[in-house]
Formats: sequence, structure tokens, C-alpha cells
Amino acid sequence: MVRVVLILCFLVFGPGWLVGQSLSGVPGYVRVPKATFFEDGTLFFGSGFLPQQYLPYTQNNYDALAVYGSVTFLSFVEIDLRVTRILGLPEGSNHVVDRVPTIRFRILKEKKWIPAVTIGLHDVVTSLESGVARHFGASYLVLTKNFHIPAWYFNIETTAGFGLSSFIWKNNELMGFFGAVAFSHDKAPWLSLMFDYDGVIPNAGLRVVFFKHLNLTAGFLNFSALTGSVSYQFRIKR
Repeated sequence: MVRVVLILCFLVFGPGWLVGQSLSGVPGYVRVPKATFFEDGTLFFGSGFLPQQYLPYTQNNYDALAVYGSVTFLSFVEIDLRVTRILGLPEGSNHVVDRVPTIRFRILKEKKWIPAVTIGLHDVVTSLESGVARHFGASYLVLTKNFHIPAWYFNIETTAGFGLSSFIWKNNELMGFFGAVAFSHDKAPWLSLMFDYDGVIPNAGLRVVFFKHLNLTAGFLNFSALTGSVSYQFRIKR
């Protein structure tokens, strides 16, 4: 009950701000990233609640709060930075904060018969440093394709990806096959229902977009642990 109250307060008063961010801070669903990029010059900021039940980083003993930001530039490169802070540790504890820099490259942009294709590398700097613990490393290829059904005013977004356990470094998450699907209606494009599988557990979520910029997401990891995020996006005019 305490965690439920914390998440509700976080969603209402949290510091985050975007459109369609996963808990990792990159464009996506609940835990799974998508291949879609935002427009060139887009910035976003956000924050997500990570429950202890599915957070090996804390030996499943503590919840955590992730704060993230991202910038898309050159239309095919995205740089993200997430800072994850463990909640409830005794005062003076070490390793309270974990930094996760990410870079993603779009190989193909989605077209009528072609899915968007993206390569993602999470926790890049830490992976290149020796003797530094890594908790959220990932290297993967992901594809995303939208299917619109005009007769039903319905849109289905599908995503499939594969993460190698040791492509450049050892992965901590998104290992093997993962995927997601999201449903939305043309008359309520601000609301979407999401399901994803991150290679280990299935997850479900509901995302609401306000004023085309502010996003609130509530979800269940493995259909049991409550999670959520709030984010905001804007575009730099040139």
C-alpha cells in the first residue's frame, strides 16, 4: 500500500516530463524499447518508478526512481542519460546512484511496407570502463511497424527485437527475443494500451497523453508489481 501511494503521488507531482517513454527512458512501452525516433531536435525529460520485485540491481530489497533525459539529432541518432536512485537506503550508504548513458542509431525509417529499424546500446560509458559495476547494460536490434485499420478507426503498433548476451559487452537486460504491441483508437489517440515481453517477464500498461506533450504511464510488471512514469517532450525550433 505504501508503494501504491508513492507511485500515485509521483505520477501527480513527479519531476518528469514526454511521448511514449519506457521505464528505461528510451522511446518504448513498459520495459521494451521501440525502433521509432522522435523528430530531429526533440528533447524530453522524465522519471519512472522501479519496483523492488523486479530490480536485481538492489537484490530485490529496495525500490528505485529513474530520472532520464534524451535528445534526438541528425534525424538518426538519439542520446539518452538515465540516473537511477535507490530509495530507502540507510543514510551514508554507497552506490545509491547508477548512471546509464545510452546511444541509439536508426537504420531505417518506417514506411508503408518497411518497419523502422534501430540499434541500441545501453550503459555505454560504464561498459567501456574497467572495474565499474554495470546493472542496465544492453545491446540490441529492434524493429517497429504500425498497422492501421480504417474500418475500425484502430491502430496497432508492433515491435520485435533481439538482444545479444555478449555483443560488445555482457547484457544485463533485453537478452534474447523481446517484443511489444500497443493499441489505440483514432477517436482517442491520446490513450494507448500496451503489452510487452522483455525477454524475461510479460508486462502491461496504460499510457495517457495530455496536450500532445505530457505523458503518464501506469503499468504492471509480470502483471503483479505496480510501476509508473511521467514524462514531457518538446522540440527545439531552428
